[in-house]
Amino acid sequence: MSRPIELSDDLSGLMEGIPDMEVELYREAITRPLPECARVNTLKMQEAEVVQMLEERGWTLRPVPWARYGYFIDSTEGVGSSVYHMAGLIYIQGPLSMLPAESLDVRPGDRVLDLCAAPGSKSTQMAQLMENRGVLVCNEVSTKRIRPLISNLQRFGVLNHLVTQVDGRRFSRFASHTFDRVLVDVPCSSLGIAAKDWSLVRTYSKTVSERLSRLQLSLLISAFDCLREGGLLVYSTCTVHPLENEWPVSNLLEERDSAEVLSLRPSVLKSRSPLEEWEGLTFRSEVKRCFKAYPYDNWAEGFFVALIRRGR
Repeated sequence: MSRPIELSDDLSGLMEGIPDMEVELYREAITRPLPECARVNTLKMQEAEVVQMLEERGWTLRPVPWARYGYFIDSTEGVGSSVYHMAGLIYIQGPLSMLPAESLDVRPGDRVLDLCAAPGSKSTQMAQLMENRGVLVCNEVSTKRIRPLISNLQRFGVLNHLVTQVDGRRFSRFASHTFDRVLVDVPCSSLGIAAKDWSLVRTYSKTVSERLSRLQLSLLISAFDCLREGGLLVYSTCTVHPLENEWPVSNLLEERDSAEVLSLRPSVLKSRSPLEEWEGLTFRSEVKRCFKAYPYDNWAEGFFVALIRRGR
């Protein structure tokens, strides 16, 4: 029997206030280990060759239906400590974490910006989809976090990248209307991946989301301003909080008339419609086109993903 997880008072109040949240299922989900999952790195070897090598090692691989090169893995040895991971033949990444970059539809030759890039999960994924062609700018403001970003890019064999260290809220000041694709996977309260660290739910305070939501909106607006006309942007979080999910996207639509939310509903994933209102806040109707899943929907991470196009 899974031991009960104590939620902070603020988080308990939040859970009770989200109309489509099933609190007991959320509690159950965060007691379960997240699925072991990785991407095969086609920048170094052919996918079939790597898969064959891993299966001959005794690993069982099952494709992730919504992400190219992604696999659920069953192995008796530590995937993260394996020589395949260390050599950059695979990159360990949660299955829902693969959805934002996959949804952005990056292509070889594109100019792409990953505004909050560390530790490099989505940057390496996009470089792979770009086939090392075009330009991939990987930005990270934290000196501490930029080191593993650079290490992962090198280990994965990414050759078309440029690493920058700039406050993402100011990036658009010198890169306005520059990129074909922009990914902004923002810092968040991480309530969708609490299975990794139970202290997140035990110590959560509502001030965390209130502070982060302002940062997230600033990053989202900056990211959008970096897009060329007709370009695509993905905004994503691994949390369940409406203030960090629906609210920033709704406010972007208020701030930028040329922003258009596109429908994102992968048929192979269970998802739910984003909220239209919460705690006295009303969100733009277009926000309902975004992807939202709680940890128990797919028994994986909880994620929110918005696909946005810049029009005229």
